[in-house]
Amino acid sequence: MMLLLLALPLPVLASVDQVSAITLRDVHPLYGGQILYLSADGSGYCQLVTHPSGTAELHEQRYRLALPPARVRTLWQLLSADQLRAASSSTQPGLPGAARPRIVAQLASGQRIDLSRWQHDRQPEFDAIYQALLAITRDAATGSTLLAEGRFDPQWQPQQSATH
Repeated sequence: MMLLLLALPLPVLASVDQVSAITLRDVHPLYGGQILYLSADGSGYCQLVTHPSGTAELHEQRYRLALPPARVRTLWQLLSADQLRAASSSTQPGLPGAARPRIVAQLASGQRIDLSRWQHDRQPEFDAIYQALLAITRDAATGSTLLAEGRFDPQWQPQQSATH
């Protein structure tokens, strides 16, 4: 019996665990929030959702994103597969009216990492990832192209999104 071992260069092995896309879903039905779809190259979409006073329904502004290369590099250093795996989801029941942000990462290997936490349930690893993604949504309205505005469509997602 012959055993054949293949030695793969380290960069090939590492690329399998790279994040190829990430989604943040953080919309509370009473207050609004944001949904972010982001690809590894920094392109993506952001839905900023509000609940205007005097209306019964949520309103959205949908933006097309194109992050600068330097920001993309910084972001993916923070959002590595290892750091996403180190974060954990909430296991406790939520409080009435609490938000529960959800982060889904698609890895180049095809594996998905799916995390969610109740807003009151603090965890440093999750919070760092969440804050990095929120920073992108905060910048969407000032540096991105507005694609649509009107009634919030919770079912909308990009056609090329690898995270859904």
